[in-house]
Amino acid sequence: MAEAFVQILVDNLSSLIQGEIGMIMGVDEEMNKLSSTLTTIQAVLEDAEEKQLESKAIRNWLCKLNDLTYEIDDILDECATEVSKSEHKINKKNRLKKILYQYKIGRRMKQVTKKLDAVAAERTQYHLREMVVDRQSKVVPMRQTCSVLNESHPVFGRDEEKEKIVDILVNQMSERKELSVLPIIGMGGLGKTTLAQLVFNDKRVADHFEIQLWICVSDEFDIITLIKAILESASGNASASDLLHLDTLRRRLSELLNQKRYLLVLDDVWNDDQEKWSLLKSYLACGSSGASIIVTTRLKSVADIMLTFPAHRLAGLSEKDCWDLMKQRAFGHEEEEHPNLEAIGKQIVKKCAGMPLAAKALGGLLRFKRNGQEWIHVNESEIWNLSPTDTLILPALRLSYNHLPLRLRQCFAFCSVFPKDNLIYKGELIHMWMAHGYISSTGTMEVEDVGNEIWNELVLRGLFQDVYTRYNGEVCFKMHDLVHDLAQSIMENKVIGTQVEINKRSVPNTKIRQVNLQNHSVAFPTRIIPNLDLTSALMSYSRLRFLNASRTKIDDLPSEVGKLKHLRCLNLSGNKFRSLPNAICSLWNLKILNLNNCNKLVSLPKDMRYMRNLRLLLLEGCFFLSEMPPSIHELASLQTLSLFIVGHEKDNQLKELEFLNLGGKLIIGHLEREKNLVDAKKAILAKKQNLRDLELLWEVDNASKPGEDDKVIETLQPHPNLEKLIVRGFKGNNFPLWMGNSTLENIVEIIIGRCPNCLRFPQGFGELPRLKRLKLEELAVQYITEDDTGGINSLTPKFPRLKDLTLRSLPNLKGLLKVEMVEMFPNLETLKIIGCPSLILPKLSSLKSLYAYSCSSVTLTSFAKLDNVTELWMEIDESMTCVPQQTLGNLTNLKRMTLVGPSEHSLPVEGLRGLKSVKTLEIQKSKTLTYLPKEWIPHLTALERLDIFRCPEFVEFPEEIKYLQTLTRLNLRNLPKMTCLPNSLQHLLSLQSLLLQDLPRLTLLPDWLGNFTSLDALEIRYCPNIASLPAIIQGMKNLKKLVIASCPELTRRCGQKEKGEDWHKIAHIPDLHIY
Repeated sequence: MAEAFVQILVDNLSSLIQGEIGMIMGVDEEMNKLSSTLTTIQAVLEDAEEKQLESKAIRNWLCKLNDLTYEIDDILDECATEVSKSEHKINKKNRLKKILYQYKIGRRMKQVTKKLDAVAAERTQYHLREMVVDRQSKVVPMRQTCSVLNESHPVFGRDEEKEKIVDILVNQMSERKELSVLPIIGMGGLGKTTLAQLVFNDKRVADHFEIQLWICVSDEFDIITLIKAILESASGNASASDLLHLDTLRRRLSELLNQKRYLLVLDDVWNDDQEKWSLLKSYLACGSSGASIIVTTRLKSVADIMLTFPAHRLAGLSEKDCWDLMKQRAFGHEEEEHPNLEAIGKQIVKKCAGMPLAAKALGGLLRFKRNGQEWIHVNESEIWNLSPTDTLILPALRLSYNHLPLRLRQCFAFCSVFPKDNLIYKGELIHMWMAHGYISSTGTMEVEDVGNEIWNELVLRGLFQDVYTRYNGEVCFKMHDLVHDLAQSIMENKVIGTQVEINKRSVPNTKIRQVNLQNHSVAFPTRIIPNLDLTSALMSYSRLRFLNASRTKIDDLPSEVGKLKHLRCLNLSGNKFRSLPNAICSLWNLKILNLNNCNKLVSLPKDMRYMRNLRLLLLEGCFFLSEMPPSIHELASLQTLSLFIVGHEKDNQLKELEFLNLGGKLIIGHLEREKNLVDAKKAILAKKQNLRDLELLWEVDNASKPGEDDKVIETLQPHPNLEKLIVRGFKGNNFPLWMGNSTLENIVEIIIGRCPNCLRFPQGFGELPRLKRLKLEELAVQYITEDDTGGINSLTPKFPRLKDLTLRSLPNLKGLLKVEMVEMFPNLETLKIIGCPSLILPKLSSLKSLYAYSCSSVTLTSFAKLDNVTELWMEIDESMTCVPQQTLGNLTNLKRMTLVGPSEHSLPVEGLRGLKSVKTLEIQKSKTLTYLPKEWIPHLTALERLDIFRCPEFVEFPEEIKYLQTLTRLNLRNLPKMTCLPNSLQHLLSLQSLLLQDLPRLTLLPDWLGNFTSLDALEIRYCPNIASLPAIIQGMKNLKKLVIASCPELTRRCGQKEKGEDWHKIAHIPDLHIY
């Protein structure tokens, strides 16, 4: 770890010396001496890193060195800042003050040089070897064919153990009256959580338990926190987060679990305090028979105080399974065999001791090696023979760390700043690396790109896991506990002493580089300070590089924030202030300012143009921002500006974007204010090659003169690298020509709305080669494209890759293409139509899902051409007496159909041929439908599921329903007038599942339910007037599952085991859920 940070200092010193910073500040000699001494120490650091695992003296020496590197880093940072300000004529010190400042810096530099000399001399006591280490700054690029980021890997060797635990839960524990607790014990990295997940998601387990809850406990076993987590797990939201009183939480927990068979997984438990567990257990002991808890833990002492059932001790994987796992990570999907490497690999696997995580990490390490000697070196490494540390760090993972390139080591170890089991955002992590100086630009690569490649390689090496992309495009991931332990042990050696030493002595505030006010933590070392707030943080920690005050309810930012002269990243997102103090502009070194979702922010400081090192200014969700501060073009380092509001003055209009090399996402608002076409052209978006997402907005009350908007939008032609374009509120008469040419050759998504004067799209709009998603709303166009080049026989397909098309409120739209062609929309899968009364659809051969809202007869008639559609969602307008017979007649591949608002006569008999393949039919929100029309039934020959939902007049089924011999599932929901189950239903002998929900007038269930000999699931929910179950239930031997929910009398008669009047009728049913 020291090796990595010392390398950063050496590189920094080299850069400062080359830039003659030392000469300017009068400390050139000291800088050169520091560089020489650090390079001398650096030569032995690789050996020291390995030997520190056995030698406390070497570990303490490394801690002294790391402590000193922080002090050196601060001095160098101040030197660079002072010179940079002078070069930009920002420094306002007079000559005398400059001399005094240089004197102080010189004295500090001599002091730190003397300290470093002493540390360098001490190294000779430890007989450390000089070792050559690869210090290349280049990061190994991500392999093009790698699938680690997207594929879920199979689980090896746990099937037998999963079956054993499932049997215990479903069979052995099902009748136990007391709360059952089954611990799973094993070392970190053995796969306890994975095994619990396999069990938790098994269908037999899901069917057996009424409620399933998963709580990750980790280090803190706080009763209030755990109960909140359980309640939130059940509800799926943070509804319990504001509850503070234990008694309130206990009552809420009892309401949730009372007399229910639930499964609760307490993952990663460390608490061995008997009293804490006994208290929690007493609150959980309100469930029904069979209620169970699975506990995963590393500690036998935890299992001993919690178990009521013999603990399952998780063994390591067999050598075969371990090799299969390591081989998958090492070779991926390569078809080429490597017999020589496999022979060595099977020897390396023995060192893993059956540890899945070690196999994954080593597989990730070996993934980059195809030379036999490299594999032999891994196998013969001396580190294998070292004992694991007290934090259960595996030699295999330590070896993986030692094989990381230098610049990856610091970045990896830093991740210990996040709590265990925490969801980590990739973008935020890279910003942290930037703030601490762990990554920097290299050659043509921007610092963000370097961070991205480092992150990718850490994923490939198996050190990050559970990677996924959220709905908004943010990439998230987690670290395995054992990997977190590794990072923590490394990072804690980097500060003043080991973890034990940290606890014995306080860490000076000058060593704190990061504050997170969301969880009240500081780093490094990472620790929690309960009452930490913004005011105390600004007073106590003057050398911060990173400050996170996101969503901390700040309504007035103190001006003292301007004193954090080392600060690189400031996250103020989600707060309530209306403005920022101008003092924030004093943060010369600030690179990242996050103001996302500050939805009350009206203005930015007028002196922001002086923040010359700012790279990211994030303003998404700042809806009330009135305009940009003046002369923002002076922010020459700016790479991301997510929102630019055109102002009323010359120094805050579009020309300010001219010299900014922006990337990522850019929203330009209030474009109606731009009146100077010459200035608008200066925005030159066409040269911003890193821009991926562009949104152009005109306000609804746009009072532009005719032709002004047309000229402005034409000047805003983006670079061809753009992937997403949104245009809203445009009042011009013509869309720009660049919207239909090679400018958008890489565009993937386009959204265009509220452009009432545009009558057509430009020529070429239908030939965008990579467009996959298109949404058009509130436009006056008659066709999506009127381009008729080539005629009907043209071989050039229109919209060749479009998959999703949404058309909303397009009153004049007549068709998709003015001239129908052989190849049009060849890959369109999903089409949504809302309020397009004149639309006539062409044949769309690949269309699978069709959503039609308030469509006219004209549009519905054209559905006849869509014979490949498998899913239809159709809302039938009240004004429509009958759907045209052509609508459904040709939909012979239809598998699922949802009808919203139909009447008895909505579907003509002559046009029902399309129903013959329908397997699922849902009828909902009909105000007039009283029964299922008998004319439909002969055509529903393949129907397997029927769902009647929110039909206030529905009460009956015709006798002909008996002909639905394939129907296996019937759901009757929210039918307020149904007083009894129609007798015609008794002939549905193939029925396997029946749901009765929200039938407030239903008073009894008929005896003919016994005719349903195939029924295996019966659910009765929110039917308060059903008083009892028919006796015939007792004879329904195939009934495997019964749910009774929110039926007070029925719950009383059935919910009390062996005491309720109807208990004997349902005692034979294995899976009961009554609450």
